[in-house]
Order: sequence, then C-alpha cells, then structure tokens
Amino acid sequence: MSENKKLHLAFIGAGNMAQAMIAGLLRTGDETFTLGISSRTRAKCEPLAASGVTVFETNADAARWADMIVLAVKPQQYETVLSDLRNAGIGAGKVFVSIAAGVSCASVCRQLGAEVPVVRAMPNTPMLMGMGSTAISRNALVTDDVFAVAERIFAASGKTMVLEEDRMNAVIAATGSAPAYLYLIIKAINDEARREGVDAPALLENICQMVRGAAEMAEHSPDNLDTLIKKVCSPGGTTERAMNVLYERGLPGILAEAMQACTDRAEELGRQY
Repeated sequence: MSENKKLHLAFIGAGNMAQAMIAGLLRTGDETFTLGISSRTRAKCEPLAASGVTVFETNADAARWADMIVLAVKPQQYETVLSDLRNAGIGAGKVFVSIAAGVSCASVCRQLGAEVPVVRAMPNTPMLMGMGSTAISRNALVTDDVFAVAERIFAASGKTMVLEEDRMNAVIAATGSAPAYLYLIIKAINDEARREGVDAPALLENICQMVRGAAEMAEHSPDNLDTLIKKVCSPGGTTERAMNVLYERGLPGILAEAMQACTDRAEELGRQY
C-alpha cells in the first residue's frame, strides 16, 4: 500500500458511521483515498455520488474494486455479507476494517474462509460532528504502514487510540456507548432545571456548553480529576451538597455496573457472531 498510490477505500453499508467516516475524509481533503460505497439501501448512497464517491450495485463489486473494505453493517449482518464476499472469491489481497461491536478479527477471517489483514475499530456517534473517539486494533497480518492508513481514516473524524484487541470489548463501555450515558445526564439536568422554573430558551445550549467546558478542563488542566472536583466543591457550599447526594446514591458504582453490562453484552455478541 504505497503512499504514492491512490487507495481504493470501499464502504459496505451506508449507515451513520459510514456517512460520518466519508464526510470526515471529504472534509479533510485527504487525496490518499478514492472512495466507493455499496448498500442494500441504494438511496442512502446516491447523495454521495455528487461528492465523487463511486456507488456500486453490489457489495461484491465494491469489494473487488477496493484495496481496503470497511464493513459498516450491523453485527447480525456480518455473516451474510462476508459469506457473499467469500462466495464471490473475495478475500486474499484485501484489507478489512470491522466497526461492529463484539466482532473480532478472527471472526471476520473465519467467515471469509481466509486469513486476511483485519483492522478492528470501535467508533462512536460524535463522529457525525467530526468529534468522534475511535479505538483501533489489528490482527498480526496488518502491517505498520497499513495500520497507519487505517488510523488516518478514523482521525479524519476525531481522535483515535490504539489498543490490543483483547481490550476492544471493554473500551466500548468507555467511548463507544458512553455518549448515551452523557445524553441521559444532560437530559436529567435540563429536565430538572426546567422543573425548577429555569425556562430560558438557551438552557440546553448552555448546559451543553458546560459539558464541553468541563471536558476541556478534564483533558487539558494540569489538575487530575479528583482535584478538579474539589475545586468546584467549596466547603459547605452548594456543589458539595449536590456531590454528597451523588456519592450517597452510588453514582460511581451505578456507572461501573452499567459499563460492565455493556462489556458483557459485547462479549455475548462476539460469541454469537
């Protein structure tokens, strides 16, 4: 996979993640890639054609054309999609990228009936805003150069982190599914503020700004998270009393239990698919 060669990158599936990844690559203007897509819902692909993305009639057509294939379908669709590619003789000479929860590199190879290079990634929905967080890993057949190219694909829509594959199910709870936890917290704050009479039209906007600001502090402040909490909690003040309720009700333990349930489900999906 030469740096001087245009890499044919095909997406099988045209859901939110595929759309977000393509948008990120188009936004960066990275000329490394020539993009293609196929989907059983062709209407989702057609708007991309105007941006120079080649729309293929079948998954097999897209995969034959591609150097690297992003499997952007749900876990329960992997068996059908990979079986079709296997029956079409597609496998050797291709690099596959799996973005489905719980689907291992070994599972992709097994369903293709061939040992092939597989990059496994766990993106999240903020990719749609160009602010994603994607954990990536690989099997032993993926070279350093190929892995760097794969990482660049996800970096076009946010941040990336490299993990060993045996940690990929666990990281889903920390980054892949975690936006939903935060949406629930934001909703609870918004709903309670409105119940208490804070009916400003810009309330949700300002709560979201608070979350962005807190996240920037968490990432960039020289203080650790415990110190940041203490700096907001003046002794005997309002925040201290609120935090006491959260600790008494066991919020850290509730989140830990939720994250474990998420990881357990990823393990179940891995065994199933």
